[in-house]
Amino acid sequence: MDSIGADNHRKTSVSQKSRNSISKELNITNEKSSSFQSSTSNSSLINSSAPIHNSSKLTKSLTNLLMPTAETIDKNFNFDQTYIQIRELAEINSNYFSQQKNDICRRFQRLLVQLSHSLELSLPLIRYLIDNFHHFDYSPEIRASGYRTLVVLHGHACLRTLDILRRIDAKRAGLLFNLMHASRFFQDLESWTKTLTGLQHILSFAVKIVDYTEKTSLYLDVTKVPMDVELDYFKMVAYDSENFFGRTCGFQFAQSMETMLTFLLAGLAAYHETYNRPIPFAAASVATAPKYILFPEQRAAKCAAVFRDCDYLFCKSFWNLVDHDFIKMGSKYIAPSVTVSKYFQIGPQSIEINSIIIPPPTAGAGSDEPNERRAGNIGAGSDNTTGSGSIQPKQLVNIKLLSNNVREGMDKLPLKKTDFEILSKKIFPMSDEIIMHVHGGGFIATSSTTHEVYLKPWALGLKIPIVSVDYSLAPEYPFPRAIEECFYAYAWILKNAHKLGWTGKTILLVGDSAGGNLITIVTMKAIEAGLRKPDAIICFYTPFLLCYSVSPSRLMAIMDPLLNTGFLWRCLAAYAGIKADDKPPNDDISSAIATSDNTHEKRRKITIRKSTSNKPVPENEDTSEKIEPDAKDNYHARLIDIMGSRQAFLLRKLRESSLPSHPHMSPLCASDEILRQFPTTHLIPCARDPFIDDNVEFARRLRSLNVPHQLTVVDEWPHGYLDFGFAADDIGQFNIEIINMLHSIVQQSSSNDTGDLTSLPTFVD
Repeated sequence: MDSIGADNHRKTSVSQKSRNSISKELNITNEKSSSFQSSTSNSSLINSSAPIHNSSKLTKSLTNLLMPTAETIDKNFNFDQTYIQIRELAEINSNYFSQQKNDICRRFQRLLVQLSHSLELSLPLIRYLIDNFHHFDYSPEIRASGYRTLVVLHGHACLRTLDILRRIDAKRAGLLFNLMHASRFFQDLESWTKTLTGLQHILSFAVKIVDYTEKTSLYLDVTKVPMDVELDYFKMVAYDSENFFGRTCGFQFAQSMETMLTFLLAGLAAYHETYNRPIPFAAASVATAPKYILFPEQRAAKCAAVFRDCDYLFCKSFWNLVDHDFIKMGSKYIAPSVTVSKYFQIGPQSIEINSIIIPPPTAGAGSDEPNERRAGNIGAGSDNTTGSGSIQPKQLVNIKLLSNNVREGMDKLPLKKTDFEILSKKIFPMSDEIIMHVHGGGFIATSSTTHEVYLKPWALGLKIPIVSVDYSLAPEYPFPRAIEECFYAYAWILKNAHKLGWTGKTILLVGDSAGGNLITIVTMKAIEAGLRKPDAIICFYTPFLLCYSVSPSRLMAIMDPLLNTGFLWRCLAAYAGIKADDKPPNDDISSAIATSDNTHEKRRKITIRKSTSNKPVPENEDTSEKIEPDAKDNYHARLIDIMGSRQAFLLRKLRESSLPSHPHMSPLCASDEILRQFPTTHLIPCARDPFIDDNVEFARRLRSLNVPHQLTVVDEWPHGYLDFGFAADDIGQFNIEIINMLHSIVQQSSSNDTGDLTSLPTFVD
């Protein structure tokens, strides 16, 4: 990491760099790549991994305390010290306000009592979780799981609360306290008290997960949970989310992200008021949108209601705003230019490679699904549309080629004038390496264009062709259409290497979020078909288990402004073809289109069996567990009361469906036989992401099967941070360091050097 450490003080984001400056900077770091060493460079490939780092700083008033991290939470950070100080200050301030006679002081006193009570309830829960951290860590060196992150976040909230208490203590006796400071301090303290109360509820449920899983897995078998416990989870989703979207929005992430996340939630609230409304009403709503920035409590209430009650078409429409023509026009000024940016379609002919026939996509569109509003055009000079709202030939697949250089063979595509962002007459030799990229977006939104903010810097820095797949999106094209298109694109790349300026030597698959899930399944399908495997796969913050389940990291989705629980449920339902209507759910694994109408309610069970190497393996199993009719009716009645009839029906369909447990939706459920044949796998989750547990469990599976892999956990950043380089300079700098890591992986894959893995260079202040 020495080569990167020397550049860590650069504070300019990728979005602000010109094409030449990026290339120059990356050339310098690439020249040093031969000396690039990870902290685990002497370790074997199989267990190589990188630790978490945290650069959070406290205000000057808290310099005697350090922010906890997942690495230090059970070793170097003394929770008792923090709680003692909060308790003392709460008591001192409470005694002072009890002697005052005005209303605001009485409100302060009641709030301080509530704060103290919440902390008293939280402390034993935290101690219990800390005592059990080691059961769920990937290794003694890689201490990461949803349990650790929940405790870390509680520690962060406590320190922010302690800062407010100290400021109150310093100013309360001033003559102008009631006039100038009391209202603001009260609102801040009330917000953090509600946040700590919400975290207390989450910690309490996390303790139940530890007990019900018998400390063997990060996933909770829902069939072993009493219905009352499951309803407690839904209550947190329905009622506690509001506590995290007001003044404390984004506190769990780097401070540089808080402003962006606040504006994002304000935009979400304002957009919901304009969604599917007449133009005059929509215009009036836009005019009043600033209220969601100026009044955090209104924003919190509105966003919580949206997450709880909206349908997946709203989720899709909101996320696809980044694919609007106006947004894409602006993105041209954010992302640097590359020489070649060609958008085209492939198919519909079958592809034959070494007597293996890969047919074009055949899965049809979902029935009775409305087409989403058009997202706009994709690709420079292209009139083609992409995404689920576009009308395209049934068996064609949309892909985009990005390249820093015009290479031999690319003229056979052919390249037109509109495919050049920068004119170049020089023809470079074919590249030995190529990347196939699959974008994220919850299977329902975004495109390759929305991800160019990091793809183009990758193309510039790595100097190899990148092919990004614009797969068809749900709900119009549910499972398994996206998988078929990505697998067909993979086979087409192998068959037509010369057209892409590639020698055919080394291919890497890269995907973020849903894209990481898809490239993992493409690898599985290549193994199943006997087709050439990729030389390596790289998965950024990827969900590996989509079935109906609960884990400690999934609890973090309750407070996540980007990946909220309600949005996750709707994305899964849309991808699985499950609709919240009166029709039976889609649930046939062989055809991915449901025909079953269960006469007896089946509760899908995620069992934990032992693999051949005695590691826990989640596996789907249908059980016809009989539930007393009265108890079942009471459960559904209470669920409707908590979540509303539409969402209760959707949750019931998700629970009954076995499709999300199929290995082609949840790779964590794949057999040992398939996973044992995986190529080198790089897992790069975020510690504060609802999918961190998926990655830890998947890494455990790979380790148990002796598959070369690397687990690199990134702290502080939210899900989707690759797209946020324009929003924060430190993320932009961090993404440059990721390019250095990718460059090293490409070199290792090209040379077949599996003696060492490169650790992800985490951002250090």
